[in-house]
Amino acid sequence: MNGKVAVVTGASRGIGRAIAVDLARAGADVALFGRDTLALAETKAACEQARAGAKVTVHVADVAVEADVS
Repeated sequence: MNGKVAVVTGASRGIGRAIAVDLARAGADVALFGRDTLALAETKAACEQARAGAKVTVHVADVAVEADVS
């Protein structure tokens, strides 16, 4: 996954968080999307801990709301 960017929705907890961390560990940079700012910050920290040098961006948005993602 080196050189790839993964977009993960629902990244603030549960399966979304686990997927984001696994993708970071596998070498991808990750763009995290979710509604909970504090939980997304925790996911970002977990991704950065999973792989030193991982590029992780946080985007607070509800992907079910078109205005949040346009």
